[in-house]
Amino acid sequence: MTTPFVAFLRGINVGKNKRVPMATLRAMLEGMGFGGVKTLLNSGNAIFTTDDILPNEELSSRIKRELDREFSMEIPVVVRSGSEMGRIVAENPFPHISDHKTLHVEFLAEPLTPDQVDTLARLDKGEDDYRVIGNNLYLSYPNKLTGAVFVPKLDVVHTSRNWATVVKVAALTGG
Repeated sequence: MTTPFVAFLRGINVGKNKRVPMATLRAMLEGMGFGGVKTLLNSGNAIFTTDDILPNEELSSRIKRELDREFSMEIPVVVRSGSEMGRIVAENPFPHISDHKTLHVEFLAEPLTPDQVDTLARLDKGEDDYRVIGNNLYLSYPNKLTGAVFVPKLDVVHTSRNWATVVKVAALTGG
């Protein structure tokens, strides 16, 4: 059975650093044997399908190794399945927020430990807010407190997308 996934690449195509052309990324993923490859935006959202039953971590690792080889730079990758994307949208703890620029999901490579959750709880966040659900960190920051404040304190591979992008990716993966 073919399963849809999305690979979120972190920190590419921001300024002149870490340039990854989407056409090259699509060709690379197709060369790895993935099907239905498409990208959304220029920020590293690669949707693909595979017949292989592999955990997200294994898919992330394979894609990361190929990115390292293809582009000669380290690019963190976090993978979610289409069904996970559907749950991420359905479990939004901030459904009342209509400004998608202030609602983000931080995709974490692994669930947070209790100590990491405690670290987050101790941060001074003012009116900004967050919720941890599984290995996703939902961020509501009307005052522009960003994942850059939260996540480096956690020492976990991660990448963030705004809510509009999350919803579009979920739709493209059938989630």
